[in-house]
Amino acid sequence: MAARDIAVATAKVAAEVFASSRAMERIEQDGYTRIDPFRIAAGEGVSVLLRPMDKLLGAFLREERPGILVNSARSAGLIHMTCAHELGHYFMGHQSALDETIDYGGKAVVMEQEAETFGYHLLVPKPLLSIICKRKGWSRTSLTNPHVLYQMSLRLGVSYSAAAWSLVRHNVLTYDVVQGLLKIPPASIKQSLLQGCLPDATKDVWLFDETDQSSVLEPRPEDHLVVRLKSHASAGYLWQADSAERVVEQGFTLAPLSVALPVGPQRVVFGADSTLDYLLSAKEVDTEESHAVTLSEVRPWMGKQAGDASFYSKTHFEPIAEGLSRESKAALIREVAGS
Repeated sequence: MAARDIAVATAKVAAEVFASSRAMERIEQDGYTRIDPFRIAAGEGVSVLLRPMDKLLGAFLREERPGILVNSARSAGLIHMTCAHELGHYFMGHQSALDETIDYGGKAVVMEQEAETFGYHLLVPKPLLSIICKRKGWSRTSLTNPHVLYQMSLRLGVSYSAAAWSLVRHNVLTYDVVQGLLKIPPASIKQSLLQGCLPDATKDVWLFDETDQSSVLEPRPEDHLVVRLKSHASAGYLWQADSAERVVEQGFTLAPLSVALPVGPQRVVFGADSTLDYLLSAKEVDTEESHAVTLSEVRPWMGKQAGDASFYSKTHFEPIAEGLSRESKAALIREVAGS
């Protein structure tokens, strides 16, 4: 089967999955930014088990009750894409498969080409790219910036390289441009966001700004969250955390990026000429619910006034740990409760 035929066939199936799973409603109505393959699997009655493995990235088991195995000792983006690849085997009607890679290329057997292409169609549909770019104010030119591409990959829930190649697949960027982008290691991008302090290069660094106020972002609890906002310190305005106490109660610490120690609401103050950065770190947080952080830009001697600038954003932390996925556990509980 020709590559074009595979692309058309898998795109059709992926579109049917979107319609039946209502995956885009989560994006358009609830404010999320990615397609969740674990939710789609749970909706189909396909259990997803995560565990560390030496060689395999994932596996699909076509048993009486189908299941997916995913290597948990990988980055979040690769875990998501692996799950999507195994869902490709499921939705394309394949038999059981073991995958040491999910990027097979045009010389692989048709079954693997179909699963690979389906995975890209599932996680990076063009309408989703358009939604994210509209929310963030990103243009085609913006996406040639490796820092923007990295943040795009986090919002899509895929790896930096997968996001780059998806832009080629959708004719957004050229092959040569993407080849240049892939020469920039994500670790260097993360390091610059944390101002040179990157304790663990395997963890992602999310950059929140005012364009994220309508979105619900889904980092892992151990990821780094940097919030960057405009500052009007020359007019006497300072940014303060409205809900720092609540944030601490929920297991967070909030600190200026250049300071290692957590600070209270009256000390979360920034006076940079143009922007401010602070680091929001999660400790033991509830991964079942989304969490909000609110900041206000105020004149300290006047307190908060009507019309003062504010920032409100949500995070819904995604736990990726050994065992059944969060969504598979929830589906199993519902099944037992209904029996």
